[in-house]
Amino acid sequence: MPERRKFRVYLAGPISHCNESQKRRWRETVKHEYEAKMTFLDPVENLLGPAASAYEVVAADIRLIERADGLLVNMWRESIGSALGVVHAFRQGRPVVAADPNHIESRVLAFFADAVEETPLQGAKALLNLLRAESDWRVMVKSEGREERFERRKILEAVRSACRQAKRDDVIIPRRVLPEVIEHLRASDRRMRKTVTTTDIDRAVENVLARLESDAVRAEAVSGVLNAWRSRQDWKRSGAARVDAVRDRPPQDPVLAGRVPISSRKSHGTIWGSAVKSLDHLPSPDARKIFTTISSVSGITAIRLGQFGRKGSRTTCQAWVGDSPTPHVIAGKLYDNGPKGTVQGFQVHVQFDERKYEVIAKIIEALRRTDRWAG
Repeated sequence: MPERRKFRVYLAGPISHCNESQKRRWRETVKHEYEAKMTFLDPVENLLGPAASAYEVVAADIRLIERADGLLVNMWRESIGSALGVVHAFRQGRPVVAADPNHIESRVLAFFADAVEETPLQGAKALLNLLRAESDWRVMVKSEGREERFERRKILEAVRSACRQAKRDDVIIPRRVLPEVIEHLRASDRRMRKTVTTTDIDRAVENVLARLESDAVRAEAVSGVLNAWRSRQDWKRSGAARVDAVRDRPPQDPVLAGRVPISSRKSHGTIWGSAVKSLDHLPSPDARKIFTTISSVSGITAIRLGQFGRKGSRTTCQAWVGDSPTPHVIAGKLYDNGPKGTVQGFQVHVQFDERKYEVIAKIIEALRRTDRWAG
């Protein structure tokens, strides 16, 4: 049996104005416990030597974060350097787990973290589970008969939507839920085959929310989220047939093509040098085909063209879409050769924020069918 890969983990935490015990003890504890499963990138072990400048030290730390598969931060007290390291890892797409032993309970920290635990050892365990899940697991989408890679952020976004519906904290609660959901999935028989279903995930979230509601300490904070989650699942089941019917129609269907309004904010604010008020106003026939394909997906209310530039190009006209932190909005980039640039930014507005990831998946599927996906 091949040896399991050891993930590289950056150990972030306060260093400046700390004594040696404060800097090293928790890091050594985590290393001792998980050295067989992780390789640690430790900023305390300054390999540059005492003659290195402050700039060189910070630059070296940034390079370490970029080499890491994930970041564990022990925020036992507030630290600007640690916070910036968390943000940099987040922007690099790395999983981030925070330990909050002194209950600072910073919403800003939780916003950029995938999970918040009480101790560094608990945080290391949660991070290892997240790294293994995203590295090894596949998700079976039963309604569509296909597999896709496991993405932790889909769970976070879905729980966040339920929190909003229940008018509860949509930053802290999802970070509490995610590590427990991963634990539930790891214990299932399907996980042994490195495959889970969307139903498995939905049930795991429901079980975790039910446990939190029965916890006297957490009950008030999560009140109503479980009911919101169940309502979301009921809506998904009842709407599955309608979604499939829309998905299976070809993009050229006259009932769908051009139905979604498309526009640009400014005159000449596009790579083609002209304002856009409808699909017919797009000078590029390839771009028209792509936006027609996108607009054929159910749940989209509008497409807005935004900033453009020249950083990036493709041999053929293609598009990319992904998550946006703005509710009800999907971010997008179109690659085309226009007189003023090669990359046209755009936003896809969706009717239901809780369906945003579902809409993203269907847009990607539609673009792949037509060989227009730039992923």
